[in-house]
Amino acid sequence: MPTASKSAERQFLRPPGLAEYLDVPLRTVYAWQSKGGGPRFHKVGRHVRYRLSDVDAWLETRVSAA
Repeated sequence: MPTASKSAERQFLRPPGLAEYLDVPLRTVYAWQSKGGGPRFHKVGRHVRYRLSDVDAWLETRVSAA
């Protein structure tokens, strides 16, 4: 069985990992899942996963010119 590479394109975060990565409450991540507005996510069965490259791309759209 081949070993999966942990490159940024293939690395996935679970909701608690995303909350930690973005330093936001876990409840915020769950609100994004149900109401939208957060990074793109993937459903694997009943599990939600966030591709790290998608999260970083989403963050780039959130930059404000302050």
